[in-house]
Order: sequence, then C-alpha cells, then structure tokens
Amino acid sequence: MAKLVMIVFFIVILYCLGSGVFYLIKTGGDSRIKLARALTWRIALSLTLFGLLMLAYVFGWISPHQIMVAPPGY
Repeated sequence: MAKLVMIVFFIVILYCLGSGVFYLIKTGGDSRIKLARALTWRIALSLTLFGLLMLAYVFGWISPHQIMVAPPGY
C-alpha cells in the first residue's frame, strides 16, 4: 500500500513538472502565475514524498535492497 501511494505521488509530481514546462513555453497573460503555481506544487509534493519515504522506512513499511556481494574468488 505504501509503495502504491508513493508511485501515485511520483506520477503527480511528473504531471506538475510537465505542466510547468507547458506554461513556460506558452505565452500569455497569466502563464507566469500558472508556471509558478505548478512548480510550487511540484516542490511541495516532492518534499511530502521525501517525508513519506522517511516515515515508511522508520516504520518498516519499506526497506532498502540488499547489496549483492560476489563470493571470494568469483
């Protein structure tokens, strides 16, 4: 469940980044405001995702992969 939430967060972050690029390219009256809003959302969601990753690690919901070490003489 925790991994699914984090994947959804990552997809929304990528969407905000894409909309920020769109508003950067688009010329118009309020495109700069929309650009700032999209990038603000991206930063806020990225910080939230980082916090969720730390909490999930502390509570044991996720764990890092083990490093595979080759046996001696391999």
